[in-house]
Amino acid sequence: MLKDRTRIERQLSLSQQELSACEAKLEGEGVTGKAKNKNATWRHLNAGYRQLRRRLLAVAAVEAREAAADQRRAEKAAAAATVEA
Repeated sequence: MLKDRTRIERQLSLSQQELSACEAKLEGEGVTGKAKNKNATWRHLNAGYRQLRRRLLAVAAVEAREAAADQRRAEKAAAAATVEA
């Protein structure tokens, strides 16, 4: 799975718009609070939104891990360069 931050952020914003539209429709019908949980469409859209949020968190974790690894590599190379000099 390609973890592309911009792609996931775009999908997340589209998912948020769809979920908001569904919530507005349900509020217009008088469905609020926990009653939304009984609506299959709302549950499906909410699950997709939560899944995309989790993917974005995973991408952030991978980016942080890779940045830390790059920093360690740079420090190790700098230390090796000072020892050789």
